[in-house]
Parts: sequence; C-alpha cells; structure tokens
Amino acid sequence: MALDIGTKVENEGKNSQGRLSAVEFNQLIGVVKTLEYNNVDGLAAKLTAINNKLKELENSSGSGGGASSEEIAELRREIDKLAESALVIGIDPGTAYDGAAGAMLEQMVRELAGGAGTMYSVYIRNNMPSLGFAAQYGEECVLDFTFISQYRDDLNEPYKPTGELGLCTVMVKNAKYADFIVVKRMEVSSGVSIKQDIAEWLTSESNNIKVTIKGLNTDKTTAPVTYTVQLTSLGISAPNFAWWTAFAGDITTPMIINGNINKTLNVTVTGDDYHQSYTQNLGTAIYTDTPYNYVLPHPGMTGVYNVSFYLSNSDNTIQTKAVSINIMCISAGETSKLMCVNNVAALLTNWQDNVVFDYAIYDGQSAATDAIFSIIKAGIEVYSSENDNIATNTRNTLTYPMEVDTDDDSNFDVVVNVTSGDAHLIEPITLNVNNSLGYSATAGAVLYINPKTRSNSQINFLSVVNEVDKFLIPVTWSNLNWGNDGWVTDDDGVRVLKIFARSKAVIDYQPFITEAARKGKTIEIDFKVENASDASKDIVSIAEDKTDGSRVGLKVSGENVSFFSQSMHDSSMQDVPIDNGVRIRLTVVVMPNAYGNPDFNLVAIYINGKKNRQYAYLINDYFKNNGKITLGNDYANLYLYGLRIYDSALTSEAVQKNYINQLVTTDEKQKEKALNQVLDGEGVNIDFSATKLLYNVFVVDKPFPNLLNPSGVAGNLGVFFKDKPERNFTLTNLLVEGQGTSSKKYLEWNIRFKMKGLKDAEGNKIDSVATYVDGTTDKNKVLMFDGVPKSGRLTAKKNWASSMQDHKAGCVAMYNDLHREMGLSNEANISDPQIRVAVYQEPFIGFSKSINEEGQDVYTCMGEFTFGPDKGDDLCFGYDTKAFPALLSVEGSDNAPLGTLFRVPWNRNKSYWAYNPDEEAFQYNNTNCWDFDAGELNAAGTEPLAAQRWIDAYNAVYVCNNRIRPFSGTLAELNATVAVYRGTGYEYWIAKAGDSDRYNLYYYEVSEGKFMPSDIGNGTINLVTQLVDGGYMTRMQLDAAVDSDAANTLFIKARIAKFRTEVPDLFDIDDAVFHHNFTEFIAATDNRAKNTYPYSFCLEDSKWKWRQDDLDTIGPIDNQGQDRKPYHCEMHDSYDNGQPIWNGETSTFWNMLELAFSTEIIAGMRKMLNAMEALCGQSSGTPYDKVYAFYRKYFLGIKNYFPATLVNADAKRYELAKIAYDNASYTNDTDPITQSHGDFYSAETAWMKKRIMYIMSKYSYGLFSADGTDTIIVRAAGDLIDYEITPAFDMYPAIANGTSIVQGSRTKAGEICKIIIDLGGSADQQNAIQAASWLLSIGDWHLKNVSGTMVVRGKRLTELTLGSKSENVIISITGLTLAGCGSLQTILLSNITTLQGTLDLSNCINIREIYADGTNLSQIKVPDGGGLEVIEYPANNKYISFRNFPVLTTEGLRIGQCAVSITDFWIENCPLLKPMKLLSDIIEAQQEQGNNHALKHIRAIGFEEEYYTADALDMLAKLADGTYEGLSAEGLAGEDPIPVLNGKITVHSKYYQDSMDKLRNTFNKLTLIMDGEPAIYMADPVWREIAVSVWDVDKDGYIIENEANIGRRIDFSQYSNGNKIKILDLSNLVYDIRGCNLLTGVKEVYFGKSINSDRMPYQCFMNNTSIELLDMGDYLVQTERMVCEGATNLRKVVLSKKLIRIDGRAFKGCISLEEVSDIPDTCTGIYGDYNVESFRNCSSLKKLVVGAGVVKIGGSTFRDCTSMENFYIKAITPPAMGDNCFTNNPCNIYVPRGSGDAYKTATNWSTYADRIYEYDF
Repeated sequence: MALDIGTKVENEGKNSQGRLSAVEFNQLIGVVKTLEYNNVDGLAAKLTAINNKLKELENSSGSGGGASSEEIAELRREIDKLAESALVIGIDPGTAYDGAAGAMLEQMVRELAGGAGTMYSVYIRNNMPSLGFAAQYGEECVLDFTFISQYRDDLNEPYKPTGELGLCTVMVKNAKYADFIVVKRMEVSSGVSIKQDIAEWLTSESNNIKVTIKGLNTDKTTAPVTYTVQLTSLGISAPNFAWWTAFAGDITTPMIINGNINKTLNVTVTGDDYHQSYTQNLGTAIYTDTPYNYVLPHPGMTGVYNVSFYLSNSDNTIQTKAVSINIMCISAGETSKLMCVNNVAALLTNWQDNVVFDYAIYDGQSAATDAIFSIIKAGIEVYSSENDNIATNTRNTLTYPMEVDTDDDSNFDVVVNVTSGDAHLIEPITLNVNNSLGYSATAGAVLYINPKTRSNSQINFLSVVNEVDKFLIPVTWSNLNWGNDGWVTDDDGVRVLKIFARSKAVIDYQPFITEAARKGKTIEIDFKVENASDASKDIVSIAEDKTDGSRVGLKVSGENVSFFSQSMHDSSMQDVPIDNGVRIRLTVVVMPNAYGNPDFNLVAIYINGKKNRQYAYLINDYFKNNGKITLGNDYANLYLYGLRIYDSALTSEAVQKNYINQLVTTDEKQKEKALNQVLDGEGVNIDFSATKLLYNVFVVDKPFPNLLNPSGVAGNLGVFFKDKPERNFTLTNLLVEGQGTSSKKYLEWNIRFKMKGLKDAEGNKIDSVATYVDGTTDKNKVLMFDGVPKSGRLTAKKNWASSMQDHKAGCVAMYNDLHREMGLSNEANISDPQIRVAVYQEPFIGFSKSINEEGQDVYTCMGEFTFGPDKGDDLCFGYDTKAFPALLSVEGSDNAPLGTLFRVPWNRNKSYWAYNPDEEAFQYNNTNCWDFDAGELNAAGTEPLAAQRWIDAYNAVYVCNNRIRPFSGTLAELNATVAVYRGTGYEYWIAKAGDSDRYNLYYYEVSEGKFMPSDIGNGTINLVTQLVDGGYMTRMQLDAAVDSDAANTLFIKARIAKFRTEVPDLFDIDDAVFHHNFTEFIAATDNRAKNTYPYSFCLEDSKWKWRQDDLDTIGPIDNQGQDRKPYHCEMHDSYDNGQPIWNGETSTFWNMLELAFSTEIIAGMRKMLNAMEALCGQSSGTPYDKVYAFYRKYFLGIKNYFPATLVNADAKRYELAKIAYDNASYTNDTDPITQSHGDFYSAETAWMKKRIMYIMSKYSYGLFSADGTDTIIVRAAGDLIDYEITPAFDMYPAIANGTSIVQGSRTKAGEICKIIIDLGGSADQQNAIQAASWLLSIGDWHLKNVSGTMVVRGKRLTELTLGSKSENVIISITGLTLAGCGSLQTILLSNITTLQGTLDLSNCINIREIYADGTNLSQIKVPDGGGLEVIEYPANNKYISFRNFPVLTTEGLRIGQCAVSITDFWIENCPLLKPMKLLSDIIEAQQEQGNNHALKHIRAIGFEEEYYTADALDMLAKLADGTYEGLSAEGLAGEDPIPVLNGKITVHSKYYQDSMDKLRNTFNKLTLIMDGEPAIYMADPVWREIAVSVWDVDKDGYIIENEANIGRRIDFSQYSNGNKIKILDLSNLVYDIRGCNLLTGVKEVYFGKSINSDRMPYQCFMNNTSIELLDMGDYLVQTERMVCEGATNLRKVVLSKKLIRIDGRAFKGCISLEEVSDIPDTCTGIYGDYNVESFRNCSSLKKLVVGAGVVKIGGSTFRDCTSMENFYIKAITPPAMGDNCFTNNPCNIYVPRGSGDAYKTATNWSTYADRIYEYDF
C-alpha cells in the first residue's frame, strides 16, 4: 500500500492529541510500511517487528514525551485484532488478501498518532474465493474486485464512501513478461464490483496479475493485490449446443476442444433417479474449427437432466473446469411440461437491470406457453411477471430490473420461482443481492410506469402497471404493432414502451385532476423521440385543450416542452426547447410557496436533472385539467423509458436522485453521483473542500461586489485547478470590482481582479503579488493557463444572462483558434504565438471566504463562473506600448449609438465628437461610442495617441454609407418636415433640379434638431463630386437615370465600389471577413456593434483589424437572456414585432463589407468551415459531422463541466432574484427568472445542429456543396428540368448539376422551393439534390426526363412521388435505391414501366402507402412491422411477406396485378388482414396453372377471419392437396412439408364438409368454427351453377343433403354451357341424367344415385376424348354397353363396390386407360348380352384384379391390352370364358392357389396354360 502520510519533524513536539512524539510516530510508520509489498511469506516477521517496536515504545514511554502505556496497550490490542482477522493474508493456501488489512493498520496508526485531518481508507477488496486459481485456454478469466474509498473527518465518525472514481492499473508478469508490465489502465467506480477479463494477457503455466487503483479525488493509491493464475492448454466448451431444444432421441453435443495432448473426455448425466458417467479417449486431436460431436444416449425418461463434462490429461493431474448444462428430454407419448435453466447469475445487484438466467420451456406441440415468474425477498413478493406467450423450445432470458427499497445497504437474498398453474416448473433458486449501490428513487410517487418490468408476452400487457401499488391502469391502444412495438427493447437493449408513428396510447390516469397549484406536483418522463418528420407535433400530452384554443397542462413534442397554467400561455417564457433523437429525462415541478416564501410559487422544468426553465405563477392560478396521459402521434416514434408522478413538489436534490436512478448502467450512476459530491455533511450547502476535490475553484477573501454591494474592495485571490494543481496560485493586493456595463445591471456581477489596482495612503499603486505552488512569484501579472500569456487583469464571468456558461468561454477559444488556423495574424502574435485575439477562459466555481465569530473560515459558494484574462488585459493581446508606441484598440459601446455604427460624420471641427478622459471613451453627443481599450494617450492626456488614425479609418467607412435617399425639395423644406424624416435612419441628398444644394448630402444631427451637412471636415459631401469626379461612376450614367430613385441606386453602387477600392488600404479585409462570418455563424447578435474591438498596432503598414469579446449573446439567446433567436436568423432579419434581431443591423462598416466583398465573404465562410473541420478533433465523418464535432469540442465540454447540483444551485439564484424583483428591491428591464436556462444543453445542441445546416446551405458548403454525400442522385436529360423541393427546416436548397451548384432561394420549412436547371440538351447529366436528410419532399417526378438508377437518401423525407396513376409517365428509371429514409410515409411509383428488380423498403420503418402498380418490380421488401396502410403490387411481384402490421387491411393489400405470379406467401400478426381470403384469391387466380401453380410456400399466423359464404374455404381446401409447402419462422422453405396455418376461421353459412375435412385433417393448428349446415360440394363452377339451379330449393346458393335427396332430372341439352363442365360430380345427388354425350369438355365424372336406373347410361361417354377419370360411385351396379368406348383420354376408372356386371365394349378402345380399381366379388360377369370386348384395346392398362364372384367373361375381353403385365382372378372355379380373351396380351395370369390345374385345363383358359400361376390372395 502506498502511504501518503508524510513524516513529523521534531519541533512539532507532541501532536494535538498528545499521544506519540514525532520520533515515535516516524518509527511506527516505518514498520507499517513493511506491509506495502504484499509478501505473504513475511507475515510472521512483520508481526514480530511490530511487536518489538511496541516494546521499545513502551520502555521509552517513561522517559517523557512518549506514548503512555495505555496508548501502547491500545495499539497492541488493535494490531492483535488485525493479526487475528484481516491480517491473515496467506498462511493458509487459498486465503484471500483484500487489501483492507494494510489500509486498516495504516489508518489506525494515523488516528492514534493524531493530527491526521481528514482520514482516508483506500484499498482493493478481492471478491474471489482465492488469489490463486487455474484458468483454461480459450475461456474468459475474470478477476472480481472492488475499489473501496472511504473518508471521515473525526475519529468518532464512521467511515463514509467518497464516491470517487479511480484509475485502475493492471500489470502482468509471466513467461512473456519477465517483470511486471502495465497491460491496461481504466477508470473505475468505487464501491461496485469490478470484473476484468485477463485471458488475453495470460501465457502457459504461471501468471502473476497485480492490480492497483489510485483515487482520482483523494489522490491515494491502494496497496497492490496480486493474483496467481495457472493457465492450462486444455480447454472445452460447447457454445453451439442447442440446449433449449427438447431431445426425443440421442443427444448430440458439439464440443470445442483444445490441447494437443493425450486427453480424456469425462461426461456425467444426472437427473431424478438417473446417473450415468461416460469417458472417451480423445488422443491428441483438437477440435476448434469443426466441433467434436459427442453423442449421449437418451435417458429413456421424460425430465430435466444435467449434462456435465470436462477434460483430463492422461494421469488425471490436470482437469479443466467442468461445463454444466441443463437439458430437457422427452419420451414418446408423454406430454409433460418441462423447463430447464442455464447461465444463472452468480450475484444480482439492486438498482440496476439484471440477467437472472437463460431458460427454455417444452410444452408438447404448443409453439407458445405460459409461466409465472416471481421473486421473493424475506417472504414478500418483490417481482411478478405472468406470461402467456412464451416461445417454446427457444432460448429465453429472464431479466429483472431490481428496485427494492431496503433499510440499509446490507446484502440480502432473493428466491426465484417459476410456476404454471399449480405446478412448479423449477426448483426455487436462491440468489444473493449486492445492495451496496443505493441508487433508489425518491419515495412518495403516486404513479410509476416502469417498462423494464414489462413484456408483450405478459398476460396483462394491455394495461399499465402502477409499480407503486401494482394496480393495473387501463390503456386505450390505437394501431399498436405488438409484434415489434409495445413493451420491447430499444437498439441498446434497454426495455421501453415503444410507440411508433401512427400509434397511440391513452393511459386512463389524470395527473392534474387534483389541483397542483396549491399542493404541488412533479411529473417525470424519461423518453426519446426518433424519426420525426414533424418534430413540432405533440407526442406526449397530459393536458386539456380548451374550446377557445388555449390549453392547460403539459405537452411534449420532438423539439419542445410546454407547460401552461390557466392564465399563463407565454411560450417564450415557459417552454423549453429540446433535441430529438436523444434520450431525455424530463421533470416538471409545480412548487407552491417555494423555499418557504409565501406567495412565491414556482414551476421548474428540468432536463436530465438540471433546471432549464423556471417561471413563477400566482396562487390563484391553476393547473387542474382532465387530460389523460396520451402517448404517440402520426409523425414520430416514441420510446418511453419511464414515467413517475408525485402529488408534491420535489426538490432539486430529489430530482437529481431520480435522474441517477434512471441512468442505465451502474458506471453511469456511479459517475453521476460522484460528480455531484459537492455538498456539505448536511447535504445543504456547496462545500468548498468537497468541490475543490472535483472542480476548478477560486476563492476571494472578501464578499463579491454586486448590485446591492457595488463598491470595489481590496482582496486576495486563491485559484485551484483540479486536474493541474501545479498551476495553483494566490494573488494578493487586488482590486476586486464588478465588470461590464449591462452586466452590472443584474443582481449578481462578473468579478474583475485588477492587479496594481490598489493605492496606499500616499496614492501610490500597490503591487499585486502572484505566488505559485512551487514558491515562485510574479508582480502585477500571473500565468494562469499554459499557452496563454501572463495576465495583468482577470475576470470571472458570472454570465448572468447566459446562464449556460459556455458561450463566452467557448466562443473566445474558438475565435482565437480559428484565427490562427486560417492563417490570420497581427504584428504581436507573429512574434509571440501565444498572443491572442480573444481571451481564454475555463470553468470555475467561485467562493467567498469569511471568518465567523469562532475564528473559523467560512466559505460561501457564489456559483458557476468562467474565469480567465479580462477582455481589457493588455498582456493577453500583445498590447505592448514599448514595442508598439502608437497602438490603439477601442471597443464598440453598448446600445449601438450612431457613432458606433459609422453612421454620422466624425468632424473634429465640430463639438459633437470628443474624447472623454474620465469615461475613457470617444463620445458622440456625450454618449460613449468607442471605449478606449488599449494604447497610450497623447502628451496632454486628452486623447489616445493614434486617435486621428482611427478617425480617418472611421470616416473612410462613413463616406461610403449606403443608407442614403433622395429628397425632392430644398434643404429648408427637408428641415421643415424634419419630424417625418429624422427617424428613418437615412441620410438625404437634395434631388431638386436647379437647387444650389443639389446632390449635397445631409444627416440628421440630433443635438441641432435638424439635418446638417454630411461633412467629415472637408466640406459638405456632394455625391457627384465624390462619385463622378472620384471615378466611381460616369456623368453619362447619372444623366441616363430616369428619376432620382434611379440616380440613388447608381450612387449606392458607386459607393460600394468606393468602399471596395479605398477601405482595404485602412482595414484588413480578410480579418474583417472572418469577424463577419464568425459573428454570423454563432449568431452573435451583439457583435456588429458592441463587444467588438477595432485595433491597430499603428506601424507604417498596419491596418485596422477586429477582435471580439463578451460573446455571450450567441445561439438562441438574445441580449436579455431570452431563448428567442431562430436558428435561421440572418443579419438583417427582424423579430415578429419588427425589432431587428441583430444589434448594429444598420452598421455602415458591416453592411458595406457585405455589399462590397460578398464574394470574399462566401469564400471566407467556406474557409472558416474548413478550418473548423481541421480543428474538430475527429478524422472521419462528413463536413457536417466535423463542424458539429467542432462545436462539441469548444462548447459542450464547458456545458458538461458543471454538475447538476451546481447548475441547480445557480438556478436558485435567479429564483431569489425573482423574489427581489417582485418586492422591488431589484429592478431590471428583464424579469430575472426568465434568464435562467440551466445548462440549456438539449435546447442549444438542437439549435446548433440546425444552425450548422443553415449556414452550410447559405454558403454552399459541405452538405450543400457539389461534394455533398447526403444526396438524391438522378440522371437527367433534355434542355431544362425543374425541381420542387420542400425542406423540413429553413434553408437554401441546392442541387449539384454535374460539378456546379445551383442554389435555390431562401425557403421556409414546409414551403416549396422551385429550382430550374439548364441541362443544355444533355442526354445524360447527373443531378444531385443536396442535404437530402433535411428535406420533406422533392416534389412530383412523373413528367421528368430522368433515367438510370435513382438513389434517394433523406431521413426526413415523408413522400416520394415518382410515378402517376392517371397521367402519362415520362420518368424512366430502371432502379431505385433508398437509404436512411426512416420517415418516408408515401411512395408512388405507379406506371414506371422501366422500373425493375427489387425495391428494398425494409428500413423505411414509417412507410404507410406504397404504390408500385404498373412497374416491373419483382419484389418489394417491407419493414418487419409498422404502420403500412396500402401497398399496391406490380404484376411481376412474387412475394407477399407481412409480419406485424396492425393497420394494414385486406383492402389495402392490393395484389390484383400479381396474384398469378405469387410464389411465397407469409402473413403473421396482422390483425386487420385476412390471409385466408388473400390465399383464396391467389389460388383462384392460379387455377389455370393446375398443379404447376406458382404459389409454393405459405405461412399464415395469428389471424381471425369470419365469412358468410364458404367459397374461400373451398378454395383453401386445395392447400391440402400436397402441392404446397410451408415456410419456417425464419422464412425458409423446405422445413415444413405442408403450409403453416395457425389461426381461426369462422363461417356463418352452409359449407362444404369435404373442404372442411381436408383442412382439419391437414392443418392441426387451424381452428374452424362452422356456424351452419354442411352442403354438398362441387368443385366445378359450371356444374355447380347448373346443379344449384336444379336442386337448390331455398335458393341460398347451396345444396344440402335434404335437397340433394330429392330426385331431379338433368338434361344437358338444356344448358348451353354443358360443354364447359370439367368435373361432373353426381356423387351426392339423386338424379335422372340425360345428354351426357354433350359434355365434350368433361375431365372427371363422379356418379351418384340415379332415380330410374342402377346402371350407367348407355353410350354416355362413347368417343368422348376429354374424359380422364370415371368414378361409378356406390349406387350403380352395372355399366351399360359402350359407356366409354373410344374415350381415348380416359386414364382411370373407379368401379362401384356393388358392381354386378361390366357390359360389353364398356371400355373398348380406351387406349390411355392406366388404372381400373379392383373388380369386386359382387361382380358376376364381364360380358354383354349383345357384344363382348369390354376392355379390348386398353393398350395402356398394366394390371387388372377380378373378384371371386365372376362366372363369365366374354370373348376378346382383354384382347390387344398390349401393356398388361399381370392379370389376377380370385374365382376358385374358372369362369366360362370366350375365345381370344388374351390374344395380343402378354400378361401373366394369377389364380388362387390350388386352382392352377383347373384353369390350365379349362376351356379357352388352356390356351394360356403356360403363363398361369398360382397366387395367394
């Protein structure tokens, strides 16, 4: 352990507690230091040494001055205690040393010695069982330890955590590193478990790992802790083992095996009443690329089993760590519900998210199942989640966001149970909980919505759970996509309530139903808004909209927070702008009687724990409203991370506590908590010592001057740097005074420290002395910052009206660095690069020190400051009058007087102008215009030495003033109407012809009250003389002017030319352009007049340059500290009330610079932006990314510097100022509370992102240059092409035409900018629309001559209209690529016939409408869920795939053009879609394709459909015919042999039983509810129509059994469409049939019950060439003769089971007949009364079976059956058979066994005796 307690010197004598002398103290310290090296072998020696030293001290104590015997005894008892407990650091093998022992002994000695001051206990606690252990190759090797950092100020106090961060150093010593070498340094939090994987640094055999930690605040370093790790090359793992699958057979375990030595695999399987062990010799083989598949026998019983395996070497001296995995095994016929658990957490942590374990559940054939997870602490349930939709046979994870309130920080145990019904699915699991963090939220909430405890699989997922009381709150959900949204995780894995655009949730809770104005209220919302196409729309609302258009309550959009009361509706004073795309923790507090002040009622709005807005309300105002909590809108995606409500006002400390609670990781919470450890022990006041540990501080030993105590005082200053203490210094003998003009109108002031600002009694200036930490000194100057010159004056800026603190400090650093980066310089910084053109400041916390009555120092925090050289510090700017004796620097004065704006002549012959030595300023009419900043006065002291040079430069600008107008009368007439013209701000020239004063120029002189000659001392300016004679215009031009206005225009142009020609001789134009552009970029609206410094070193070639300071009125903040300026403000814009946004908007110098050097300004802005890129600190990214990084670098570090505790403490200063303002003890033109913005982080970053975009658009840079990458690219052709672009924000839209930029006009957000590009007849010109991500629309393109592949980007694009449904389409693009179009809602591509391939819209997560009809696209990929409403497919589309689309309807899914082409059909969880109806339509469309139909793969999940006819059901029955397959859950074909149908169909009508049976028998997860009678199905639509017309009695379109049993005559001669019947199905009908010979198109015939005959009709299908199948049914018993003779396409005949006889020539000549069902035993003959040859010439028939009842077979019956191979006859007695039955028939004849001889000898059978065989039937 590193001791940092120093030594005592002898003259100190005894310490204040009178215990040990200095010698004794130092001796004992030497002994204690022997513990530093952590040598476990030397423990006994150390204890002996300590004991001997105690004896020496005891013996010497009697000689005086030493320790008393009581003290020695106490010391010995303490050391004995340590020796018996914590100091046991290694005597026993495996004993862990945690660093506490040495720290305890050290601190104990310090305390006994006394005088220790603040006492620290800093050490490492080992959390592992041992310091020595083995690790295996290829696996993690994780050290687990905790950094303990504690302090106390008194012996009688308990130790308290410092909360500090530490720098952890990990060192390794092993075979690779001969001595300890540092392998990692990292910042760690104290008080939390630190886990570090060291596997990458380990080598074979022994490794020593040494860990130390240095506290970043205490600066204390712990004793090292050394671990010894043995690394073995053997290693085994099974990372790809699918343990979550229930095993029905042998278990294949893929193992990764390392170690090329002889080794044995040891496997054990255990379960209930089961234990088996196996070994397998693996030899030296290793299995890393391809796993070793070890096959375990199935246990043979259903249950959960543990599989454990490890490797051992040949003699079993080395064993790897066992891999243990639980699995589920099932046996055939058993349906037990099983659950196995793996990867159980070793330790849970309170107040953070925990992964408890992974698990899997088996529940028979169910794809999903239920379970209840509960967690119990001390018998009380602290967590419960009831889930009914858990995926089975899948790896699931139980996560638990633990938030358990406890009485103390002691660890505790919880028990995890999982049940289903009354069954326990697992044995209870007990887990220990680390409870040391203590990040609880503030108690007392009445509502707490915590998405971290929720999931969509929970039974109560449709309700909100109030975590306060566990009650369910109803929610009305609209269009929520529960497949992707709802209670899910965000991209970072954090659980949220996700509500996408077009969805909404209304929570039935009214937070403001009880009045908050008198009782208080706190609303906390943790949320994020993304993909906002319109960020201005409210997305969270707890408000009531009134009928008069007003509202009461809270509304949050993607860019603003608004909280209104009944009477207060001023957005400029009450709203807080915010950024979108980032997580925001919003808190709104209504606080009546704030801080105990009666009738001071406050609303405070916090962003991320920091106040960003406050306003006061009257006690009779109210916030009561009926608004419910409404989430979501149509324009953006909302992520809700949490919501808390209190019926009371939380303090800032409580808000900050909740903010820490809301942070995600423990490190984030620890860091935030540590940053705010600045309060005193009571948690009330900012503590000087605590603050100094964490932040830069300065302290003044006098009260700070302020409005109520304005006098300057003599004081001393101490400055302390947190990170660079070597820079600390003190300054004595200072004048401490207020600084600033407008700043000193505020209640609290900037503080200036003037060196040599005090005088002694004799009036002599007193030297100020700077003393540095190393003892060196300086007089009247101090080195405060590295790289910055020493300063003679310092200023700590309170930045009252710019409370976010970063404006001044960020801008001056930025200005100076850009100046240097752009190659600008001046005479001073050429010789000394440290010389600056703007001051430098860093953030500090200021304290005032006083002494109380007890003589103790008392520190009072004065809040946040930025601190550095004063803006008038000569040394900072190199204003050295010895080197530059004539130098002069002046500053434009406040309030922009005319003299500051170069708008009045500076005539030294007139009294209007004068230098006032007392004011140290050039005055015009006694008003300061140019404050003297630096230089020397003339010998008389009446004015600066170089005054005339400045006056000449001033007048050179003034005489070019463009603010001139003609006056048509005389000078007398002008002055007669002076009241009309004096306030216009213009000078007037006499335009009256013939007047002696014609062309003379006059300005209004206020001191004279009239217009006076514009005269700089050379006489009245005459415009002709000045401009015509001066050569800037010609007389011919003037004479050609049609009127005085035209002449005036000529004069102004000439003056612009004059300015461009003459002024560069006096002013450095490059420097001025930089000043102008910098001012515009940051919207420094004061800095065209005040806070600007013209300066010149006044050498022979010197020119006037400009520097800046007091850059606090930048960004959205105006000069009154109001959030008022729009991001798109330009230098001549005005507010809505007509007031110019820019102070100094009429400045002649800057206006003329803009007019005369516009090209240089554009080039200069681009150069400055490029310099920003160079300085940004990052090498990758777009120009926009880099410029924003530049902003972050210079500003956000300062914003982030001050913690919430300090920000909120400073915000309270504005609240106290408001109290003073209200009671009239403080007056100002601005209500002080409106100037408080906290850090303004979210608001200003949002503003700056848009500002950068706007400036780039104006100056065609980056995003808007020809090199821009955020583009929409097309190939255009023709002469002209016009674009209509709608930006999402104000900008100058731009298009790159080839390599040139065509810039559009300045366009407001949401308005259309039309840009016309001259293509010059080009056949192929690339156009690139720039800054696509900032656009809403690019207009209608269907008439544009554009081809090739179009590439569209744009995260805010809401519509893309390229085609047309009704008009001619010219666009001919062949491909369309969309990237980053997350806000796209509508895409219209209709009738772009050239468009082909795949359209990928999978990342267009907010798409609503897709129209692709008339294109040649083959596939459209949609997102995995969303708010799609309409999609119209083209004819070539082959894929239908929709999952999780809650608002897509069957009508919206338009497949009419592509139904015949669809091959894959996948619809899942789309509640408004009817996939069965769609499938039916597709199948019907593909009927003509037969069994070769295009549709192959089908998956439909989660549907409920109702029908009032059974038509769709009949069509779906075709899915069971074996020609369709399924799709897996991953969308893969080949895994499911039949379509996957999982849903419910209800039919409210008669239905066809056979269709239903087919579906039920094939699809066991398809639920069919038939609400009607079964009807008789006929597949053929033509036949169905005819049959229904005959048999349907009730005319409902169906034939039921009763109707079918009524005998009906059917005569096909009566039906013209009979020839269109393909399938004639009479099987369920009673009929009398006529005209079968007319069925010339029939392919299949099924007979039923004939009314008047039991025979097939005579010759019914004779010579019918279409029939392919004939089924006699079960009613007919005989075929009439010649029924199918000559039916050459007949392929199959199904005979009646009651058949008696087959008549003659029944099937003669059926040359295609391949199959005849077995002739039944009931049949007695195959012959006719008039003819025979029943099967003659059935040349394709290969087999025939004849029953046992046949007694007669006619002649030639089987003749010419040339393909017959086998003939079977079951009759024992040979039937009588005519001749030639088997002539030209090669078949073998099989007869019953034992009848062979009889057949061989029977008449006509004997002819075929050689091929008659006996057969066992």
